[in-house]
Formats: sequence, C-alpha cells, structure tokens
Amino acid sequence: MSNQISKFQMTEAYNWSGLTTANHLGALFGQNQQILSKTMIRLLAASGLNNLDTVLSRYPVKKLETDDDFTWKLIGTDDKNVPLLYAYEESGTPIVSGDTSVGANGVIVNLVFPERYFTDVNVLVGEKLEIYQFRVISEPVRNADGWVYETQLMGPNTDGVPGSELVANKRFSKDFSPVEDTMSVKGGGIHFTSPVDMRQSFTTLRMEHKEPGNNLNRRVASEITGRDANGAAVKPFTVWMQYVEWQFERQWSQEKARACMYARSNRSADGQYHDIGKSGFYIKQGAGIREQMEVSNTVFYNDFSLTMLESILSDMVEGKVEINERLFIMRTGTRGASQFSKAVTAEASGWVALRGDNPSNIFKTPSELHANSFKAGYQFTEWEAPNGIRIKVEVDSMYDDKVRNKVPHPKGGVAESYRYDIMWMGKEDEPNIQKIETNQGDYRGYLAGIRNPFTGEINNTHMGTMEDSATYTRMGCMACVVYDPSRTATLLPTLLA
Repeated sequence: MSNQISKFQMTEAYNWSGLTTANHLGALFGQNQQILSKTMIRLLAASGLNNLDTVLSRYPVKKLETDDDFTWKLIGTDDKNVPLLYAYEESGTPIVSGDTSVGANGVIVNLVFPERYFTDVNVLVGEKLEIYQFRVISEPVRNADGWVYETQLMGPNTDGVPGSELVANKRFSKDFSPVEDTMSVKGGGIHFTSPVDMRQSFTTLRMEHKEPGNNLNRRVASEITGRDANGAAVKPFTVWMQYVEWQFERQWSQEKARACMYARSNRSADGQYHDIGKSGFYIKQGAGIREQMEVSNTVFYNDFSLTMLESILSDMVEGKVEINERLFIMRTGTRGASQFSKAVTAEASGWVALRGDNPSNIFKTPSELHANSFKAGYQFTEWEAPNGIRIKVEVDSMYDDKVRNKVPHPKGGVAESYRYDIMWMGKEDEPNIQKIETNQGDYRGYLAGIRNPFTGEINNTHMGTMEDSATYTRMGCMACVVYDPSRTATLLPTLLA
C-alpha cells in the first residue's frame, strides 16, 4: 500500500505492531544525513514582494553548515483506517456483497488487510461502528496478498453481518482490547507509524551589474525618487550610483522572495538534475512554498463563501490540532481581501446593524464641501469561526503584481489577486514554514578597474580589469521549507485551474 504524499518524499511510512527490534529502529530512524530538525514533526495529512520575507522573518531563520540537500522527518498520525482487501469464511469461501448472516453464531471470519497494523485481542470496527464489532482471536499470519486476521463477531450475534460490510476497500479501525476479568493471559498490542524522509534543495541565485568608472559621484540633473518593496516612498536620490545600488538591492530582494514562493524543483524522479548552466555544471533549484503546498489541500471555487472556508479548515483541524492552536494566516491580494470582507459582512447581515455607536466606523473629517462632514467605512480582516478556528487576512503585493500575473478576472484586477494561501505558521520557536540559509550568508564582490564607482575607490592598485569600469556581483543560496503541508490549503478561482 503506497503512502506517497509528496514528490519531495524519499521514503514511505510503514505501520507495524508487535515486537519492535533494533533492526526496525536502525532501518527507519537511523538515517545518517544532514538532518534539518532532530524533532519529528507530526504529519496531519491523515489527520510587496518583501511581504513574504517580512512574514518569514518573524520566525527564526534556520542556519545550515553547507548548501547540500537537507532532509527532515514527518511522522504520521498513529491512528488510522486500514482498507480491507477481502474477507473469506473459515471454509475458505470468499465473502461477496450479496451474502447474509456472515459470522453468525461465532463462525470465524477471516479479514485480509495490506499491513500488520492490528494485533491479537484487538476489537475492529468497520462502518457500522456499534453494530458489528470483530474480535481478533489470534495473531495475524502472512499470505500472498497481505495479513490475515482471524476474527469473531462480539456478543450473541445470531444474525451475523451482511456481506456488503466486508467487501474490498471497506475501512476498518481499532477500537479497544477487551479481556476476561479472571486470570487473563494476554492483552492487545500497540501500533507504530514510521517517519517519512522529506528532502529539499537550496536554490543558488546570482546577480550582477556593470557601471563605467566615470559614474563615480556623478550627480543627476533632477532628483530620482522610488518606492521600496512595501510601497513606501524612499528618500530622493541626487547621485546616480545611490540609485543604482538601491535598485540592485531591491531587485535582489525581489528575486529571493520570488524564488522562495514560486520556484519549482528541477529534480527528476530519479534524483537527477538536467539544467546545465554556463559553467557546464548542473543548476539545482529547490521547491518554493507553493509547490510544497500543492501536495495538500487545493480547492477551486467560483463563488467565495465563509461556509466553504470553514469546511476546509474544519477538515484540517478536526481531531488533529488543539483548539488553542487553530490560528491560520490567509495570504491574498487586495481583491481577495475585499472579497473576504464582503463575505463576512454578508454573514453578519442578520446581526445588529453597524451604527455610529459600534466600534468606530463613522468619523468627522474636514472637507470644503460641508462644515459638518463625515467619513465612514470598515473592513473585516479576521474571522472567528466555530470550534476555535481563527482566520487572519494578510494582503501580499505579490498577488496583485500585474506584470507577473497576466490572467484578468471578470470582477476586476488579476485572477491571482483572488487566490488564498492558507498557512498554519506554527509557533515562534517551532515554525511550520521557515527560511533556510547557510552560515556563510550572501556573498558580494567587485571586479573593478582603476575606478570603482560602487565603493568610491580610485587609483585602484589591485585592478581586476584594464577597463575603467566596475561590476558588482551578489550571490547566495536560500531555501524555504513547509515542514507539514497538511497544515496548509489553497483556494484558487477556477480561472487558474
């Protein structure tokens, strides 16, 4: 039975019961690699361009010694359903859907499962939970298809069970392990779930720009203004090289943010890379946050509603996440934030109407139009759903970028602006989404002639080129990791399907 959850996964999770030997532990837990985290992270799947950088900077940045591929371990929930392969009677006759009175009066029923998850003495239940309970009466044995469990129906069950409850793919789980109250000799066993090894690669980025030496201290005729990645105005530049350096740093930050969010792993299924750079060596590109999230919960929608949103988040947290930890960050564009606010307004339409005595939404404002002028308005940016689910909206300018995002939306703006990426960020000291860097950080250097307009150096006695110019280069490797993608979800307008 395949437990594949992601193409970034290197191993499968296996379940077992009974004796746990040193071979089990050595084979499953003893990987000798550059492990990103020594703590296993529970996998709950069964269970401005700088905005992204700003969010991830709220949490510690993981530093690794080298830029080699790194791994981490996900461990699934221990409790799960196991699909039935088939069932047969004690005589060997296969049980089919039309059979009746199967297992009546204590007749043995053999259940065949793909793995050794249950043990002797366990009571197993299918879909009719309290009606048909199967007691395992011996340790399972292996056959050509899987593991055979010899069972009997609990209680004075004279009617048996319909064969339709014992057909292929009916799911079974363990309930409990009842024994006699006098001189009992054996109890039910416990089960385990192995971790799966996940792998991620660093992406190495490099940029460069060349300027002639006579641009050293060159002033511009008029002030050059600009805005930073968050849209705030920056101080006007009067010297050309100040503007050049500002543009370089801004675009370097943009490229890192885009790689963190949008990069697609170029590793093939056999672990090889196939993109060759100018040096003749392979280019390695790790997966961005979006690609890592794709293996989890992705929903396409035409009409956004809180009911849909609550249903998705309820599936993600029910029986898996404690109530006091159910805070989700929902990143979207300006159009998506407006759509969310309108959905909350519609949901609250039956409540007490918003008035001036509600939390302030009507204000005095100066205006030439009237001596007694007012302004009014509000926007919902958070929603507290039932059962402790909390949703906080954050607008990210990357979703509104009309240069990169080219598909228009009929309601205005680009379709990407209506996208919602829902993230459980984790705790401050144990984030679920994190930036990864090497201990060396970014590199920077100059190839300069007799004058270096970037540094202001003249009479350069260590010229790297006879040309009167300088080239500024920055290089660094980075990665972003989503430890547990099952704690994330994506809502996409159908235009992006």
